[in-house]
Amino acid sequence: MRLRTKYFLALLPAILTVGGWKMAVWAYGYFGCEGNLKSLQPCFAGGVNILPALEFGLFWCQLLALICVPISLWLLIEVGGRHIGSNRKQHEI
Repeated sequence: MRLRTKYFLALLPAILTVGGWKMAVWAYGYFGCEGNLKSLQPCFAGGVNILPALEFGLFWCQLLALICVPISLWLLIEVGGRHIGSNRKQHEI
């Protein structure tokens, strides 16, 4: 597997959770949704109710980011460590 792919996959959990949260915040304001987190009103974008996506992004993505960001950082450190370790082995030979 290519090195860029490994780094991207290591960052993917953080990108998805934080990105989903930020996308939901943007959509809430852009589409003029009303209500608060406990009582969101139905919100339509092009005739499609985006309320389930907003609820997931505004609530679950915030909670999952608390878990996924440290996991992504740990995976990134692991990939970087293996990358540096493999470079040292190549230079020793």
